[in-house]
Amino acid sequence: MKTSIPLIALAVLLGSAAAGTARAQDDTRLVVVQDESSTELRIEANLKTAHHMVVSEKRNGDDLWLDLPMKGPPMPGYHIVIDTQALNKGNGGAITERGIRIQLETGIKVSDPRHRAAVLEVINDMNRGKVFCSAYIDTDTEVTLDWTLNILDPAGLDVEYVYDIVARETKLWGELFPQVAAAMQ
Repeated sequence: MKTSIPLIALAVLLGSAAAGTARAQDDTRLVVVQDESSTELRIEANLKTAHHMVVSEKRNGDDLWLDLPMKGPPMPGYHIVIDTQALNKGNGGAITERGIRIQLETGIKVSDPRHRAAVLEVINDMNRGKVFCSAYIDTDTEVTLDWTLNILDPAGLDVEYVYDIVARETKLWGELFPQVAAAMQ
């Protein structure tokens, strides 16, 4: 019996270490939640700590979204808005899928109708080649890039995907800006 006690102690220690590792990995997963702010708070923490980004919280009642001011050169400063919304609900009304909308608002307004067709041609060319990101001129005439990530229940999504999309949209805007600027001349 004396020899089995050290083995049991070792098994308990290994089990605790494995549980700690699993818990640490779970901290990087975004899962489907029923509220309108906890996912944004986890994304905010990751962007600030892992990527040293400036992030501000914006609220409308219980809804929370994140605003990331970005410096431009060569394009003017712009910002990225991150918000989640329920995409699907189960029979009991519980949310089973949540989308993370990552929207790059360029600050570039196409208010002159003479430039609209040329800018739309540039945007449509990008949309044909970039399957996951959509670019458009919104109702306020602003050129906008938009990307949605899905969080499926129970699989979840690694929080790093959000930063990946922020980086991809930033790169796309850097490529698209000179073309949009030329189309507005």
